[in-house]
Order: sequence, then C-alpha cells, then structure tokens
Amino acid sequence: MKSISLRALFLGAFLLAVRVRAADANAPVNVSDYKPPIRVACLGDSITHGVGAESGWAFPDQLDRMLGADWDVRNFGHSGATVGREDKNAIWNQKEFRDALAFHPDVLVLLLGTNDSKPENWAKKDDFPKLYKELIAGFQHLSSAPRVFCGTPPYVAKKGNFGINDPVVLEEIPVIESVAKELGAGVVDVHETTKGRDELFKDNVHPNTEGATLIAKAVFRALTGKDWSGEIPAASAVKKEKPGIRNVENPGELNYRDTFALIAAEAAIAPEKLAPLRAKYEDAAPVVAAKIQEFEDRITEYDQLRMKYKHTTVEADKPLYGEYKGKVAKTRQELAAYKNEMNAALIAMIPAECKAAFGAAWLQQYVNDWLTPVASTITPEQRKQIAGLCKQRGDAYGKINNTPERSIEAADAFAEIYTKVLDPAQKRRIEPR
Repeated sequence: MKSISLRALFLGAFLLAVRVRAADANAPVNVSDYKPPIRVACLGDSITHGVGAESGWAFPDQLDRMLGADWDVRNFGHSGATVGREDKNAIWNQKEFRDALAFHPDVLVLLLGTNDSKPENWAKKDDFPKLYKELIAGFQHLSSAPRVFCGTPPYVAKKGNFGINDPVVLEEIPVIESVAKELGAGVVDVHETTKGRDELFKDNVHPNTEGATLIAKAVFRALTGKDWSGEIPAASAVKKEKPGIRNVENPGELNYRDTFALIAAEAAIAPEKLAPLRAKYEDAAPVVAAKIQEFEDRITEYDQLRMKYKHTTVEADKPLYGEYKGKVAKTRQELAAYKNEMNAALIAMIPAECKAAFGAAWLQQYVNDWLTPVASTITPEQRKQIAGLCKQRGDAYGKINNTPERSIEAADAFAEIYTKVLDPAQKRRIEPR
C-alpha cells in the first residue's frame, strides 16, 4: 500500500522503535524527542471522561489547555470502564480503547482501577496484574512507542458508592506500581493527590471540577517536571487545530479527509481526472468539517447532561437521563448519515476503471481497523497475505458507497483472514466476525 496512513498501523510489527525510553520511567517527557504536537492519550473510566466535573473541565481537557499549543491531549474515557475483561464495560471492548490505539500516542496516561474495586469485579483480582500489564504492553508495542504514565485510582470518599470502595483501591495501588516498574512506565499518584478530600466527591466517587484540576496538575507535573501555577485557562481562551482521529467503531469508516486521501493515493486516477474530484473536495471540506463539529458539539452537550442525570437522587429529574440518552443516540445516527452522504458523493466521482484499486485499499483499511488490537504482532508475511486477499475482493468493494461492513454481507473478508492468516495467539485477542 502506498498510503502512509495505511502503512502506519503495521509499522510496529516490523520496525524497531527508534525512540529510546527514558532511563527513569518517572522522568518528564523530553519535548525535543518529538515533533509537535506531542500526542497524549488519556485512557480511563468516567473520571477521565469527566463525570462530576463541569462541561469542558474533565482533567484531560484542563491538561490540554495547561500544556499549550505543542501538545495534543485527547480524552478516551469510557464510563464504567474496567481492566478486567469479563465486565460488560471492560476497556478492551470499547470504542475509546480502539480509538486510543489508532491515535498512536506519544504519551499514554492510564487511569483505571476504580470500577475494578467493585466486589463482583475484584472477585477476579488474580487476573488484574496480568491484564494491566497486557494493557500497557499493547500501547508500548505501537510504532509510536509511547511513554506510559499509570495513574493510581483516585481516593474514594467515605464508604464509596456503586460498590466502589477505597480499601480495594489501596490493594490495587501496589499492583499498579509493580507492573509499571516492570514495564518501564511512570506512576502518577492520583490517590495521594485526592486523599482525604471528601468535599471533592459529591457522590463519593467522581471528583468535581476542583478535583479534576488536582488530577490535571498531578499529570502536568509528571509530564513536564514542573508545578502548574496560576488559573487554568477556560476552553474559550484556548484554540487548537486538532487533526481528526480515525474512528474504528465502524471498521472501514473514513472521515471526509481520509476518504479523499485514500482515493488520491490508492485509486490510480490520472491527474486530469482527479482534478474535478480534488476541486469538489477542497470546496466542500470546510463546510463538512463545520457541520460535523456542530453535530459533535451537540453530542457532547447531550452526553454531559445524560451523565449528570444518571446518578441523580431527585425523582423529578430521573426521566431526563433517558431523554438525553435518546438525544445522544439520535444525533449520532444523524452524524453517521451525514458522513456517509458526503463520502458517497466523493466516491461516486471515481472513474469506473479505478474502482477496484480504491475498493482494495478501502477493504484493507477495514481489515486494519479490526486488527488494531494485534497490529503490533502482524508479521511482514501476514501483511502480504492480507494485501493479496484484499486485492482479490477489490472489484466488489469498489462498487459500494458505504462502509464495507454494512454493505457486503456475502463477502466477509475479515472472516477469511481470521481463518487463513492469523495465528492462534492473535485469534485469542480478536473475536471472529
């Protein structure tokens, strides 16, 4: 494949990481080792997501504004997320986990363990060290070879809530510290930072805005080696140009920019035939970006309100949780339909003789998305086999204008690759289609 974006997912399988890990895992990030912006992925549960804090004041949001223009901090928090695999909210099964991998961060801030303290989850505590280690290693094996900083779970106030409790969190902390030391990851003591501050936890679990600020400051200190002083800038005071993140919830789905990039790089279209397609893209791209941002802002607003009312004790407000949950779902459907419509208009302009090449490239992107959890283990020979199987199906995939997963039911390429190409260890990490 010629496309850099398509190659990047597999680089970790056959290139050694060129960045030397810091001799001291807790040393601050050396910004001279990176080309700005330095990508920071914050992977965690509802505390990372921002439940309890005001909209726009989750700790990753604050950290992003504190670090400034040379850093790009993204929030990959999923409410209820656990390290354990068997819980319904296991981080391994979530879109946020797949998106964090696809982001190829330079730095990973991991803040998990709070929901693992629930009795039904901690009953399988023997699995916790192994799975926490696997979670870190999966990111360390990416081609970006990120520095990893493990946050200890925050303090749980009083007797906790939802089954979450501080005694078990205290059991988890030495395990996290031991795994981090073994794998050369740093540790941010979030528990000590929030310990004893019961007034920060309205529901005894989720820190309010002030609590999120304490976490952001602790992470800032770990990444920079400096203490933050002064007020945290408001969201309106900081404007950053942020590249889109590949969305791998629907494998093969491309954003508008990626759709054009894939067509231009892979469809082998003669320059004179590509020119009108390029003109259409350049004219429409700003409009599409603005419309998508409008949808995403609405989703964020509705989701914050959904979470606000999820744990409300006011009877009259309880129906609002379902109302805003429905609004989130409906707006996401509208956004997906809009994205498909815009992409279809570009794809329709591909000359007939170039459809197969585009189809093969699109299919390989679909397969790459499904293979994200094992991307670092794919060998060059396997990569060659996958490309060959995708090429065979290129003609069929080139005739569609939606994502491969939803459009071709009879030709499931991933099932074939799962059967013929992956080894047993890789199969154990990926559910068969």
